[in-house]
Amino acid sequence: MTKEYSIENNNGITKVIFYGQPTLNAIKATIDELYEKFPYEKRLWNLSNVTLSLSSEEIIAIARYGKPKFTKPNKIALFANDDLAYGGLRQFAAHREQGDSQVQIFRNEEESVAWLNKG
Repeated sequence: MTKEYSIENNNGITKVIFYGQPTLNAIKATIDELYEKFPYEKRLWNLSNVTLSLSSEEIIAIARYGKPKFTKPNKIALFANDDLAYGGLRQFAAHREQGDSQVQIFRNEEESVAWLNKG
């Protein structure tokens, strides 16, 4: 089975790239791997090359799944070109923010990186 995502850390930003049509389980596995193996203070989620077909309930479940894991101050930048994926990310952001977690949605990587590196 082909992995539905990749994770790398460069210049202080942990970048997640999804491929194809990520499932709820694949996204949860990504969150687990991020938590266990990577710095998470600045995260960039690239969904520019995916078809997002998760239900609203699954998007909310993903947002809630990461909350207890990422408790230190952190920033999450998510970006997607597709309108449907962008809308799903906005829904995710509405349910993900808490305390010292900041979430922003973008249309491209350059704006996402600029926001992560700001302040």
